[in-house]
Amino acid sequence: MGEYKKITKEDINFPNYCLFFIEKIQEAIDINGITCEEFLSIDIDTLYPYCSEAFDLIVKTFEKKNMVVMTPTYKMEKEDGVRHYHYKWKLKKAVDDLPF
Repeated sequence: MGEYKKITKEDINFPNYCLFFIEKIQEAIDINGITCEEFLSIDIDTLYPYCSEAFDLIVKTFEKKNMVVMTPTYKMEKEDGVRHYHYKWKLKKAVDDLPF
């Protein structure tokens, strides 16, 4: 078994990686809607490996749109020698008004 190597933005096509996840998340928001009462759970299956630098940028992108975003969890599975990643994103709309 090989040593673990952390994936960085230099190891991937960073713009395409980020755009892929942003488009998938936005598509799920457009279809399902989003509220401040409960988290919207979004499952994304892809061959893209986990890259924390990209996910930090994706989280900031949706926070700028007034959303609360949890860093995604993921599970990796090998199918026919190919690694598949199953990500679960959770986000909701931030509360607009202060209670006082």
